[in-house]
Amino acid sequence: MQLTALVLCCAGLLSPAWSLTLQKIRFGYYPDKIRAALDFDGPFTYTLDESRERIIINLPQTEAAPEISNYIESSDLIVRYFEIEKIDDGLKVTVPLSEPVPYSVYTLSDPARLVLDFKRDFTNIISGGTIVDGVEHLKVSRGTASGRITADVLKVDLNKASVAPALALKNKPNALESFINTVSPWRNVDDDKHFFRARVSTIADQQGAVAAVNGTYFAYTGKPLGTLLIDKEMVSSPIYDRTALIINDERQAFIDNVLIDSYFKTAGNLRYNIGGVNQGRKDNSFVLYTPAWGEKTGTDTSGIELILSGSVVREIRLGNSIIPADGYVLSLCGPASQFVNENVKVGDRLDVHLKIIPYTTPLKSVLHMISGGPRLVKEGVAYVSKQEEKFKADVALGRAARTAVGLTKDGKILLVTVDGAPRAKGSRNDRSSIGISLEDLAEMLISLGAVEAMNLDGGGSSTMWIDGRVVNKPANGYEVGVSNALVVKPRF
Repeated sequence: MQLTALVLCCAGLLSPAWSLTLQKIRFGYYPDKIRAALDFDGPFTYTLDESRERIIINLPQTEAAPEISNYIESSDLIVRYFEIEKIDDGLKVTVPLSEPVPYSVYTLSDPARLVLDFKRDFTNIISGGTIVDGVEHLKVSRGTASGRITADVLKVDLNKASVAPALALKNKPNALESFINTVSPWRNVDDDKHFFRARVSTIADQQGAVAAVNGTYFAYTGKPLGTLLIDKEMVSSPIYDRTALIINDERQAFIDNVLIDSYFKTAGNLRYNIGGVNQGRKDNSFVLYTPAWGEKTGTDTSGIELILSGSVVREIRLGNSIIPADGYVLSLCGPASQFVNENVKVGDRLDVHLKIIPYTTPLKSVLHMISGGPRLVKEGVAYVSKQEEKFKADVALGRAARTAVGLTKDGKILLVTVDGAPRAKGSRNDRSSIGISLEDLAEMLISLGAVEAMNLDGGGSSTMWIDGRVVNKPANGYEVGVSNALVVKPRF
């Protein structure tokens, strides 16, 4: 009994006789902040150790109530949990931060509380490193009242690197497909296929690029929808005068709305408007086909086709004409085709006028042009022209994964992808990025330094590829096939 009493007495002498208790830790969730309140049973003191990754709250002469566990979880991405540890002189409370966020710490006296408010509205930009000289990768995390948004940015100096649109190329058949096509030629239905789809990574690899993002909208066949000019060759014509990125020979970039002025004149000075470039021919339409369309026009015999080398008519035929490498085909359908047949003959020289006209940008030595839309930023101010450019709700409304291009005041190009909510069934609870509206995307681009900006294709297409790997999170959980991409190459 005496020995036991002595041990207890010594234990009593060694144990601190603290009367202050941390009774509870509570969380409150608000549109603009997350609040954590630490409740005490009396006046307290504290010190803070602060860094980008965590906050440490030191509480001297304090013990934790029995119901407080070592880990107290929060149901929020910014503050996931509080860790409570007993140390020699009291308690240490560690608050890991998923990323740096603005916060404030203050005390209340009745009852005694320590309050931490973590703001939801924040923007963090971290350098992902230099890809090649003149090309920098940035990682962006933005907090909003609705949730978190993550984005990847390529910042390109056109004096040191090039940005250009590129088409998906036809995949080469594998050994089995080649064998099947040889023994069963009737199975090969590619004669009518003029555009193709491939992953952004594949297009980038084919082009020898160091980085790439997906480009403009396209049909399920792979046909680009809107203006596409690659190395001064017209691939497809504008839709609804939508916004386009324009790059000239002088390494300057512009964003502007564009329209097309296209027609041809016969030797007798009769004029005919051309309704489209490299698209399916419809009733009563005139379409110009270039080598970018493919080997043949793929048309039926309901119209007339003028095959030109240079500007000279070499042949007149009824359909599915071979497109000459040094020329083009004018395909005419409807009542006017008979009139043309009476006024054009082999050997005639036609005056073909095909010009894409920007609204305000001086048209001088245009090298590349790729449309998208709507416009997002104009002269440094948010300007979302979704009604003017006739975009439907699937593009114009709501949050989604997005791809965009912006221009800075000093002439650099910003290529941006924003992750959306995952579509895969097993990933739908992933809230690491909720997607972005066009209006918020405009504000993000302005915060990145854009004075001009436009939207590109988005949703499942949104992909950024850098040096052999996809760096964003595609909405489908994997890369989908796209018609075209914007590729980045170093200048040598």
